[in-house]
Amino acid sequence: MIRKNGALMKIHILTDNRVEKRGLLAEHGLSVFIEHEGFCILFDTGQSGVYLHNALQMGVDLTRTDCIVLSHGHYDHCGGLVDFPHTGRMPKIVAHKDALRKKYAKKDGDGSCHENGIPWSLSDHVFIKNSLAINQKDLAIAPGVALHGNIPVTVSFEGVSQNFFVDTGGHLEKDAMGDEQMLVIERHGGLVIFLGCSHPGVVSCLKYALSLYPGKKINTVLAGMHLKNAS
Repeated sequence: MIRKNGALMKIHILTDNRVEKRGLLAEHGLSVFIEHEGFCILFDTGQSGVYLHNALQMGVDLTRTDCIVLSHGHYDHCGGLVDFPHTGRMPKIVAHKDALRKKYAKKDGDGSCHENGIPWSLSDHVFIKNSLAINQKDLAIAPGVALHGNIPVTVSFEGVSQNFFVDTGGHLEKDAMGDEQMLVIERHGGLVIFLGCSHPGVVSCLKYALSLYPGKKINTVLAGMHLKNAS
């Protein structure tokens, strides 16, 4: 929870790589439920319905979701969307235009590639297609709440993994991960930032956020940071 001048923001981690409480499940992936001034955001959906199980255990009512954000087009952040309960009102789903492209990752061992992108298609899930809104670069989804994609890599010691590829009409090319979009919430002069994986590099992402919001300070960062190989 984040309290500022009496206003409360609630952040619920629904899916993570590990858990410590009885009754909760873990999987490789991320899903976060955010409550901000009456507006509820489901940020990523993990790779399966684990986030639904954990939400029930935690007392989080996902029917209150106003918007679903897909941070980028990898299976461990978008796979569980097909399990979202879509009876009645389906919230708006926001993804960057490049998140829906066919994505691949190279294995460390033999160098072969395997599919790493979204494991479902719009043609098979009409309820997703009818609720999908495409973000080209910047998109406001609520007052003081915005998404920003096409994050530039500006720090020399960071950069997108060389093991990611995207299908460009039968040919694989390096994936620059322009579809990674960060969620930025302005709160009382400061910024609360959510990132799925920070594929462009977490420092580059935060520097970009500061350039978009001159004079603002970063209060909070919740992110996958891919720093396991950092010094």
